[in-house]
Amino acid sequence: MTEHLHDTLALCPECLKTLKADVRATEDKAVWMYRTCPDHGEFATRIWPDVDHYRWLTAQAMPKTAPCNTIPATAPCPFGCGTCSRHERRGTLLEIECTWMCNLKCPVCFMSADTEEHDPTIEEIGAMYDVIADAVGTDGAVQLTGGEPTCRKDLPEIIRMGREKGFWGIELNTNGLVIASRPGYLEKLRDAGVTGLFLSFDGLTGDVYEATCGRDILDVKLRCVERCREAGVQVVLCMTILAGVNDDQLGDVLRFAQENSDVVAGLALQPAFTSGRFNARQAQGMTAGDTIFKLAEQSQGLIDVEDIWPLGCSNPLCDTGVFLVKGPAPAGVPEHESGFWPATKYLTTDEYHEAYSPDSPQGSVFLDILAKKGVYVADGLSIVIMDYMDAYTMDIQRLRECSMMVTVPSGLAIPFCSYHLTDAKGCRVYPPWMKEELRGGKVDNDLVVKYLLGGDDGK
Repeated sequence: MTEHLHDTLALCPECLKTLKADVRATEDKAVWMYRTCPDHGEFATRIWPDVDHYRWLTAQAMPKTAPCNTIPATAPCPFGCGTCSRHERRGTLLEIECTWMCNLKCPVCFMSADTEEHDPTIEEIGAMYDVIADAVGTDGAVQLTGGEPTCRKDLPEIIRMGREKGFWGIELNTNGLVIASRPGYLEKLRDAGVTGLFLSFDGLTGDVYEATCGRDILDVKLRCVERCREAGVQVVLCMTILAGVNDDQLGDVLRFAQENSDVVAGLALQPAFTSGRFNARQAQGMTAGDTIFKLAEQSQGLIDVEDIWPLGCSNPLCDTGVFLVKGPAPAGVPEHESGFWPATKYLTTDEYHEAYSPDSPQGSVFLDILAKKGVYVADGLSIVIMDYMDAYTMDIQRLRECSMMVTVPSGLAIPFCSYHLTDAKGCRVYPPWMKEELRGGKVDNDLVVKYLLGGDDGK
């Protein structure tokens, strides 16, 4: 016996056709999404491990802050993004892809990054900075990503340009290879204005990196953290999680982050999704819900499932987290041997909703609230759980609430999960930087034309 929860729109993972979907709870209390494609048959996707937790979490949704500048809706979601008038939340984290080049060939890569050089010019990157300034202003953070941004020789100039345009936060998304191996390089980036690293960090044993990166580079990751400490640049550890590969190391990475909280500012936990290149073995897809339950289980009593709350910028199923305060716990908050305590033990959900500011970046929501209450937050640790969607998990309602955008020189800001969407054959909907002359990403132009000019009403 199953229980109907709600209807939504989803995709056929084979042809990306928009389909009506039925979200249901099964006898084992898991939440599944069902839909049927007239050409490719039925599809069922497990989207959450526990229906009671699903109901509680979705009920905690924050009010929506709509985007300021949108384009007309010309095609059904996820086609014609840019950001279109159907979108319900503004962008709060905007990315600039500096390159598709990479010095690794990871089995798990949503971009299918490679060594072919067809980068945007520095003038085009300047245009992308301007897109962000127009969309959300310069008081938010920009993330420079790739590929591997350190493959660009002019990366310091790109960072400096962003600061000169008025952006206070320039975060670098990196695998750490160049930073770990080249003395003085991180100092150059720091002097140019980089404010933090977003370092891929998938575990604490070599076999994990053999599965996710193709070779053991644990020593590189540890050296990169030390480089950050020496240069005085904060780092967020980004863990891509695969069931049966590293889902048993969430607690270990959490404790590593706590032990290095003088330089590690946060932990970003991201269940792997199957857009782009995805050759690693995976027994079952991980969801953000699975990650929440496993993190609580492996935290040695520090974190409870109920301590992970929506961060407000996106749909509650997309972005959740907690801030761990370092220091003596206030009255009524249980002490933990680690010296940290969750902010959610100190706040009620009503207080959280009342004090929530839509201007806080997703990793700073709790920190900003605590700081206003006079709580000392230095050396604390922000934990963010981000659940990206692919052709199998895509929920159009969630997509319309996406707050993470990828910018392109033409002036568009495209939701992250749309921009990186690929069908079952690995064909992209959106070319890199929306440059039609690029074919390295296997863009299926017939697919794009079919949906942009087809008979669908776009609703």
